[in-house]
Amino acid sequence: MAMVTGLIPILRTALEATTDYTGRTMWFGFAVVRLLALYVSELPWSKLDLDFVCRGNDSSEFCRKACFSQHFNVPVVSMWNSAYIFFVASLLLMELFTSQLRHNLIKDTVRKKMTQCDGALLGAWSSELAHKDLVLDFHQQRALLLLYLLCILLRLLGELSFLYMLFWWHLPLVSSDPIHCSTPLCPGPFMCLLRFPAEKLMSLYLLGSLSAILALVCILFGLYSIFHYLANCRTRQEQCV
Repeated sequence: MAMVTGLIPILRTALEATTDYTGRTMWFGFAVVRLLALYVSELPWSKLDLDFVCRGNDSSEFCRKACFSQHFNVPVVSMWNSAYIFFVASLLLMELFTSQLRHNLIKDTVRKKMTQCDGALLGAWSSELAHKDLVLDFHQQRALLLLYLLCILLRLLGELSFLYMLFWWHLPLVSSDPIHCSTPLCPGPFMCLLRFPAEKLMSLYLLGSLSAILALVCILFGLYSIFHYLANCRTRQEQCV
């Protein structure tokens, strides 16, 4: 239910917006797919504390929790959620500026029409213009193109950081081998096991694969935007505002 609730505003933003630009549908599609992957990946980790079992000279619950805290010394699911929030924030940043640009374009157009139309016709025309779909051309909007490239760069840095966290922080925490534990309050030694390691590894590989695909798409789309829009604009010596 929570996943469906999270999908609704994303889909509504993607479908109901009246401003479109290159790749917009693709990025919102990735946001939906990533939310679904995040939901599936969190299932094997939902009972992580119960999946961590220990045996030793003193197998008390306190010592088990001490070993658990020592082994899982970095956040896991909260980092996944933070990475997703960062990805959605980069989408909303682009949406914010395109919305403001659309508002400015409508104001400029209405200002030019004020001397040509009476009040009633102008009101009806401006209302129709506000609901009309606007496709932004990066050839003409150079400032918007630079912002778009900045958003892509932020996504790329976010995905590379997420991959680092997955494979250098989280992957070593999951193992089918016994975990040796000894803490100052519980000298042990203890032998601990993490149950269902295969499912947890699968969730890491799923998120890692999707993040790698997103990083590759960011690189390819960034290069495409640079050579197709920015380079062509300079070659043709167009006036890009």
